[in-house]
Amino acid sequence: MNWPKKVTITILLVCAAILIGWDIYVAANKESGDTISEILLWVSRHPVFPFAFGVIMGHLFWPQYKDEP
Repeated sequence: MNWPKKVTITILLVCAAILIGWDIYVAANKESGDTISEILLWVSRHPVFPFAFGVIMGHLFWPQYKDEP
């Protein structure tokens, strides 16, 4: 595995850990409606956002096979 791949994986894992930690932190405070899932539910009231998220996820996760020489 080359170093850019290792750095990318490390950055993704660190970002995921930060988001999980933040979600736990805001879920534990007295304010309501500030967790990641509650914000996403609020944003999804407008149909453009779920559609755009679906398009982005489709482009990221749709299998794209390259012909190996």
